[in-house]
Amino acid sequence: MAAYLFNTSRLADYGADSRASAALHDCSTVFGDAIDQIRGSLMQMKRLGSGGESLRFQMSNVQTWMSAALTNEETCIDGFQNVDDDGRVKAEVCDRAVKVKEVTSNALALVNNFAAK
Repeated sequence: MAAYLFNTSRLADYGADSRASAALHDCSTVFGDAIDQIRGSLMQMKRLGSGGESLRFQMSNVQTWMSAALTNEETCIDGFQNVDDDGRVKAEVCDRAVKVKEVTSNALALVNNFAAK
């Protein structure tokens, strides 16, 4: 998704519509952050039970980072609320962001279920 946003924002010609351009730029930034947070969660999951930290603390970190990733993905969609886009870019970006949000939400649900045990 981050690569798609980067390429779309480079190729898009919005002329006077700075809101659409800003929304694409913001999406690219927040999806980059979301990727970093998900990677951090994966690294923490690989180290569960090691490093002297309690399992509860480690799972709390994973939950926090996955939740932050979900928030960043929602921020991308929110950024397009006031964009009037007659083209397909707004719809395509938001559709893709919703699909990524669904996967992240499912992953967070699994993490929450594991943490509750």
